[in-house]
Amino acid sequence: MKSRYIVRLVRKPMRLWTPGVDVVDEIVRVYAGLLEPSDILVLSDKALSVAYGYIYNEELVSINTVDLLYTRLARFLWTRVFREFIGSNTASVLEKTPLRDLARHKKLVLRLGFKYLFKPVSEAGVDTTNLPYTYVSIPMDRACIVADEIRRELLYRLGVDVNILVVDSDKCFKPRFLDNIAFSTRPSFVKGVVDLGVIAYVIGRAYPSLFKAYPTPVAYSGEWIGLKALLKIARHADRVRGCGVGRNVYEVLERLGKRDYREVSWSDLSRFTHYPVVVARIHKL
Repeated sequence: MKSRYIVRLVRKPMRLWTPGVDVVDEIVRVYAGLLEPSDILVLSDKALSVAYGYIYNEELVSINTVDLLYTRLARFLWTRVFREFIGSNTASVLEKTPLRDLARHKKLVLRLGFKYLFKPVSEAGVDTTNLPYTYVSIPMDRACIVADEIRRELLYRLGVDVNILVVDSDKCFKPRFLDNIAFSTRPSFVKGVVDLGVIAYVIGRAYPSLFKAYPTPVAYSGEWIGLKALLKIARHADRVRGCGVGRNVYEVLERLGKRDYREVSWSDLSRFTHYPVVVARIHKL
């Protein structure tokens, strides 16, 4: 990206995206008149997944003794043996979460692949934060197609050819000495992003001198500007977007004044400002 640089990041508040929300309508309603050709619209992967109905109620997951055993083992390893590795905040979330709820979450993750199972949180991109009740967002299996569709529809309705970048705040890790590859802990459709599951998390966190952490680009539609540039844009946009109601389910509960996440409703979450879309504007030098 030597011939490009970000000159402006724009965020505007939107209503909470719930299942069935027309994403293009929302973008047009808020950003019509502001978008210019070659702008990059950075969309929250979680918000997009929710809007397209990629959510699941973990109360529906049945568990058995084996599920409880491997969940207890995973929690013991991360909160006792490797507590300093993941940090006290993440360890505290694991400790507070009831074992049976954690086991349901782990069993759902296992359906997506064994390589994700022993990541401590946000395994495979399955996320519980900023969702009501016991719903979680799950990774879209056609995120690249959705990105293409949004781009085409915006061109048709606004006459502006923009680029679409879908980003998950969960970290991927780029080798400091390479610019065209990054290792993610979840599925991605972006060229150069390699999904290694928990292995990416371990090597990225264990060797910070060799790897640099970025939010994970999940899908991209538009003029290719290189993986390094996309990672930088993802990082800046993620900082501007913020963390919604909270960084984890317990921060959400604290802000809402609730005791249990089963008490959190869509209307509770909608009381807060959300920024599912951030616009990055770049110029050629």
